[in-house]
Amino acid sequence: MTTEKNGAGVSRRTVLKGAALGGAGLVGGGALLSSCGKKKVTGDVHWATRGGGESGDAIAKSVNDAYTAKSGNKVIAQQVNSDDFQNNFVQIMQGTPDDAFGWMAGWRTNARADAGLLADVSDQIKALGSSLSAAAIQGATNPADGKQYIIPTTYYPWGLHYRKSMVADIGMDPENIATWDDFIKMCTLTQKKGLVGFALGDKGGWEAMGTFDIINARLNGYQFHIELLNGKQSWTDPKVVEVFKHMEQLIPFMNKNILDISWDGMRDLLLQKKCGAMLMGSWFANDFKAKSQADYDDLWIVPFPEINPEFGVDTIDAPLDGISVAANGANVEGGKDLAQFWGSKEGIDAAIAGGDTSIYISSDFDTSTYDAFNKQKLAVLGAAKNIMFFLDRDTRGDFAGPVVGVAIQNFLKNPKDLNKILENTQAQWDALPAL
Repeated sequence: MTTEKNGAGVSRRTVLKGAALGGAGLVGGGALLSSCGKKKVTGDVHWATRGGGESGDAIAKSVNDAYTAKSGNKVIAQQVNSDDFQNNFVQIMQGTPDDAFGWMAGWRTNARADAGLLADVSDQIKALGSSLSAAAIQGATNPADGKQYIIPTTYYPWGLHYRKSMVADIGMDPENIATWDDFIKMCTLTQKKGLVGFALGDKGGWEAMGTFDIINARLNGYQFHIELLNGKQSWTDPKVVEVFKHMEQLIPFMNKNILDISWDGMRDLLLQKKCGAMLMGSWFANDFKAKSQADYDDLWIVPFPEINPEFGVDTIDAPLDGISVAANGANVEGGKDLAQFWGSKEGIDAAIAGGDTSIYISSDFDTSTYDAFNKQKLAVLGAAKNIMFFLDRDTRGDFAGPVVGVAIQNFLKNPKDLNKILENTQAQWDALPAL
C-alpha cells in the first residue's frame, strides 16, 4: 500500500481507517482519559458557523443549545461566508474573532498555529480520552511543536455526486458509473436533455482544485500527486498537461458561469435537478436532507471514475475537519470548552439531532445511525488505499490558493493558454522562499 507518512510514521490511510473503525486498535491509551480537576469555564462564548445555510445554522443551534444547557454559558452564534472567512482568515484572527469555529486540519491549521493565531487545544483532546484514535490525533497534530490546534471531529469523501433518479432516467445504472467513458456518456445524455452535464463553480478559487486533484490521481497516481505538490515534479511535465486536457474535455458539459458561482451554486444546480453530476465533498448532503427526506434519499456518491487502469480508483480526497479556537478571542477558555463539547458524545448526538449527516471520527459515534448514503460514503472511502487531504492542504499555503487556484481559473477561462499557465505556475513555485 502506498501512503504518505507524516513525521510520526502514521499514514493518512491509517487516520481514515482508524476513524472508520471508531478508533479500535488505535486508542491513545490511558493517559488520555482524565480531565479531573478541570476549572469551571464561565462567560459568553462566540461561535462562527462557516457557511452551510439553514442546515448549518440548525446543526450549530442544536449543539450550542445543548452546550448552554450543560454549562450555563450562553453561545452567541453567527454564520459567516465560508470563502470570505478562509480568504481573510489572518485578518479576522488578528482582529476580534469569534472564540470557536469549524476549521480544517493540515496546512490551514498548522500555518496559522505557527503564526500564533490559534489556541492550543491539546488538553481538550486529552480530555476527550479514548474516543479519538491516536491516528486521528496525529492527523490533527502540528509537526512544528507536536501540539494540536484543532479538535478532529469529522471526515468526508470527495466523490462524484448525482441523483439516482436522474441517472436512471437517462438509461444508465446509478451504481455503475465506473469509467471515464461512462462519465462522458452520462454528461452527454444529461446535456441532451437540456441540462448541465457536469456542474462546476470556482468563484472561491478552491472548488476546481478537487477536479484537478482527482484527475491527476486517476491518470498519474497518488505518488505523483504528492511529489508535484511538494516540488519534486514539474508543473510543465506532460503528465500535468494531460490532466488539464482531460479537464478540458469536461468544459463543454459545464455551466457557463463557472467563475461566478461557488460550491453552493453547484449544489443548487444538483438540488434543483438542473445538472447531472458534480464533484464535491459530501458535506453538502445536509442541505438535501434539509429540503426533504426524498431529496436526500435520491442523492448518491461513487468514486470518481477510473481513467488509467494502472491506478483504478485507488486514491481519494478525504479531508479531516474539526473545531479550532482563536488565540485572540474574547473568551479563549470558553472557546476551548465549547470546542471540546462539539467533539464529545453529547455534542455529536446534538449535531445529529440537528440534522447533521456527517461521519464522525469519535468512537462515541453510534454507527447504527448510518443511513444508506453514509454507508455509501464509507464504501467510497473503502475503495481507496491512498488518502489525499486536498490540494490546498497537501501543499504550502502561499502556493495553493495564490498560484494554483489562479492558474486553474485562468485555464477555465482560456484553455488555449495552458502551456503559458503551467510555465508561470512552475516559475512561481521556483521563486518561493524556503520554509
